[in-house]
Amino acid sequence: MKVSEETLLKSGFSPADILKIKSNVENFGGTPDEAIQDLAKRFNVAKWITLVAFVILTLTSLLSTKNNTLSLAFALMAGLPLIWYLTPARLAFKAWRYQQYATRSEGGQ
Repeated sequence: MKVSEETLLKSGFSPADILKIKSNVENFGGTPDEAIQDLAKRFNVAKWITLVAFVILTLTSLLSTKNNTLSLAFALMAGLPLIWYLTPARLAFKAWRYQQYATRSEGGQ
């Protein structure tokens, strides 16, 4: 997948987002394509962590005491925002969406 500014803009990235990606590539090396792939992977990991956490919370609420459920809920309220902050969520979501867009475009051609 070849990443270009035009395709990034078409898929929803703002000029500020593109600047962040370019800055990251300049500071840490690699290519914009690799940066997009890494961000998309981060989004998938954070998405699955969140999903599993809510499944565990649901099972805990059904099978355990109210105190355990509340403790877990408060821990998730503190932990999940931290995970999404470290992801960075908005940019990672845009990268994931771009990969979906690029995959459909390549498959259709």
